[in-house]
Amino acid sequence: MNHKLLSIFNHTTNSYKFYWWLSIIELIKDEKASELYFDDIVINLISKIWYPVNYFKLSFGKQDQLSKHVLSIKNKFDLNDDIKRKELIKFLCNNRNNKLVKNAINEITKYVPYRFLRSFYSQETRGLKDALVNDKIIMLQDIKHEIPYVIEVTTKKIIITRQNIDWVLENYLLIYSFTQYELLKYLEKHNSSIPNIISKLNKPENRKLSLPTKLWSKYISENPNEKDVFENKPFISFNKKSIDHFMPWSFLTHDKIWNLHPIEYTINSSKSNMLPHKNYLKPFLSLQYNFSRFLLKVDYNKQLEDYYLLFNCSKDEFENIRKPLFVEKMEKSYNPKFEIAVNMGYEENWKLT
Repeated sequence: MNHKLLSIFNHTTNSYKFYWWLSIIELIKDEKASELYFDDIVINLISKIWYPVNYFKLSFGKQDQLSKHVLSIKNKFDLNDDIKRKELIKFLCNNRNNKLVKNAINEITKYVPYRFLRSFYSQETRGLKDALVNDKIIMLQDIKHEIPYVIEVTTKKIIITRQNIDWVLENYLLIYSFTQYELLKYLEKHNSSIPNIISKLNKPENRKLSLPTKLWSKYISENPNEKDVFENKPFISFNKKSIDHFMPWSFLTHDKIWNLHPIEYTINSSKSNMLPHKNYLKPFLSLQYNFSRFLLKVDYNKQLEDYYLLFNCSKDEFENIRKPLFVEKMEKSYNPKFEIAVNMGYEENWKLT
């Protein structure tokens, strides 16, 4: 089967092949089961696609149906974009008989389990009317053995041979990595302007902002009357400080220091994953300039590298940049990012009421 798997993702126009297969191999790894029910595979599939669709707002193409089902479930039940995966799986299992969830499972499994196998029967199904493909695959699957699984229609489950289970368990990382790589190529095609897609395939890891927090604390201790971006009040008057990503982390997926600044903790929670109003951009960039001069003064070269890369300049060149030019260059970097994020569906124009 392994040589056939190499061609299964050729000319893929929908994401279902990737996520159907990733869900199957993950369930094989976790449960070592030879029989997997359709609804369990789909629930696992939805949990895997949740973050790319809802949290990172990636596009899966106009024809793709998986993302539409995921968005419908999120909106119907008002679930958080960043719900924990285990909680989501538990919720879906408990609500698998809900009309919307049941419909999603039925719609996905109407064709997906069969069409995933179609490349193994390319000769036999070539030119066949679409309505006849499923029945043809069912008829052939008993006489062809080099396939990932056999479909049992009446019980709505797939059966995996011991040989294929062993193959998945012995080669799981290789199979998983290969499938993720093919998925990445598919998503890059549909998200050509989006940064760092590879970091948006799965739930984000916990991020550590201890160093930026330390640096901003030092800056504030030397500049206690410097004012924050959103409230325009001195940092020294903060009740509880938080380090905020000016543009959402879920869009940039990095903690570069040129996108960070201190704000009140409660405001950070309120802003969440939204794009700040453009009126806040110039105050933010002015603060960034002042902060970068502080880093130059105290000689934090490692942290300054983020700026050098952004400005494509040396340390000496960066030292000689004056505030108007700094703000102008940063605006040219930020404005296209705002436009892309808005087009992806990020809520814009957040501001304090």
